[in-house]
Amino acid sequence: MQDFSIFLDALSGDDFEEKPVPLEQFVTDKKYLGLPPLSDLQYTMLKASTQIYKEETLINLYGDTEGRKIFKQTCTEIILQLGKGSGKDYTSTIACAYIVYLLLCLKDPAVYYGKPPGDAIDIINIAINAQQANRVFFKGFNQRIEKSPWFQGKYNPKASMVEFDKEITVHSGHSESEAWEGYNVLVVILDEISGFELESTSGNAQAKTASSIYKMYKGSITSRFPDFGKLVLLSFPRFKNDYIQQRYNEVIAEKEVVLRSKLFKVNPDLSDGTEGNEFEIEWEEDHIISYKLPKIFALKRPTWEINPTRKIEDFTEAFYTDPTDALMRFACMPPEATDAFFKNRAVIEKAFSNPKINVDKDGRVDDDFKPKPDIQYFMHVDLAQKHDHCAVALAHVDGWVTMEIGGKFKEAAPRVVVDAIRYWTPTASKSVDFTEVKDYILSIRNRNFNLKMVTFDRWNSHDMMQQLGVNGIKTEILSVAKKHYEDMSLVITEERLHGPKIQLLIDELLQLRIIKDKVDHPRKGSKDLSDAVCGAVFNAVSLTPPDADKEVEIYTYSGVFQDELEKLRQESEERLKNVIQVPPRRTMPNSIRNFFGDGEEMDEDESPLDSIRIL
Repeated sequence: MQDFSIFLDALSGDDFEEKPVPLEQFVTDKKYLGLPPLSDLQYTMLKASTQIYKEETLINLYGDTEGRKIFKQTCTEIILQLGKGSGKDYTSTIACAYIVYLLLCLKDPAVYYGKPPGDAIDIINIAINAQQANRVFFKGFNQRIEKSPWFQGKYNPKASMVEFDKEITVHSGHSESEAWEGYNVLVVILDEISGFELESTSGNAQAKTASSIYKMYKGSITSRFPDFGKLVLLSFPRFKNDYIQQRYNEVIAEKEVVLRSKLFKVNPDLSDGTEGNEFEIEWEEDHIISYKLPKIFALKRPTWEINPTRKIEDFTEAFYTDPTDALMRFACMPPEATDAFFKNRAVIEKAFSNPKINVDKDGRVDDDFKPKPDIQYFMHVDLAQKHDHCAVALAHVDGWVTMEIGGKFKEAAPRVVVDAIRYWTPTASKSVDFTEVKDYILSIRNRNFNLKMVTFDRWNSHDMMQQLGVNGIKTEILSVAKKHYEDMSLVITEERLHGPKIQLLIDELLQLRIIKDKVDHPRKGSKDLSDAVCGAVFNAVSLTPPDADKEVEIYTYSGVFQDELEKLRQESEERLKNVIQVPPRRTMPNSIRNFFGDGEEMDEDESPLDSIRIL
């Protein structure tokens, strides 16, 4: 009889245990999340991501006109192509919290959706890897819930999930784990979907590519909650036509494109038109007119238009030092079809342009290769014996530099010199003799270099580390990873690295790819020299203490990106020749207005943000 009365309540429209508050109140009211107000665009995409109520329910709550208007926001797929730093993870934790809140306001969420009383409802956030899942989404989501008075006593946190009352569970997963089969999935968020593998490199048809992960969760949601289940894709694009861009383009029937631009000054105190002090960045802004499929919402916007705490001027340095990378990360304008880690050949060739290599490939050391006084030197060894190159790199910090960009002086940063790179190439008949490697390291120390630290990757390194330790050389394990390459990339991009011109090294660096959110080489390539250099640079930067008594040099970039800026401008002009462009003043097309249920006329003088406001 109790179950029957629950169904009668549902049929009578008495679905609620508590009347829910609107999203804006939920975000800012201290009774709920107590957060600062979001931007209009953040509210727009959150409303598309969290509307889970039936039309009749909304009419009962808000009246006929407003209820039908809100119901038109119901989407089953949300594609958010947003710049890095736009607060994607922040808003996804808010979205999950609000969905849970809306479910808990119902008497029985399962019955509301036609399921057996008390049936489970699952919400899953899928990150690239376990570290991102736990440290980014799960940590942020827990903070939202723990600090909310409304949720107190309604949840039970566990290792990688939070269990709420009424059999609602929020899971923090990642693409490397097993599929979430058997769950009653209402919402799945694919976080940084462009970082997932685009194609299988193993030949396994069941490999966890972005496409296969999308199809699996899409099918799971559709089979359980076809009308209100949601699949949310979040990412900035890594390269042209990566997965977020593929899916974004697949759902759009018609759009208008606006070309935006921004003129930056390196030194704002100089007068307008000062040669070399000004540069311009252009990016495209999409205005979607219609979709190919119903219940779809897509948005592509740069960081500074989404995140209310960021301004475009905050990215002056990024655009000045590496416009291609900055346009990709912050304006969702990736380079053409490449997932290369280093996307600019000029900056790599400038960093490694010293014709004096000090140690040649046969191990001959120049007679004038001598240490500088009072300088600490660092090595990293990438061991290999039969197949790959075995490489040893030597580096040191050669002073501290800073520069003025956008009227602000950057924090002083180390300038790094890669002094020498010694490598051995195994042949079919001869493996690398590790004794030669050890003797070479000792020979550098014996030339009076203050060898402060020698690090090794894990493979086969224990014996050599022990032998060097006996000779008074400090050693440690260092597994070179993406974070170390990102640190080295900053040093290279800011022109703070100078190393020997070794073509094999340059080729390796330019062939590096981002694969499964890791820096790796193509199947037929190598990265032994680049790993050795990366480890040595990391050691030098992280282990050399700053000297407060030394003078900090003020320097300027050489302008290796100026040709790239012109190329980007020409490509943009060519790409937009056959694209409809609208004037900078924006008004919402009727189809979008109707999609969100706003039939009222809009004043032409309304701000761009007002023109896309839903509620």
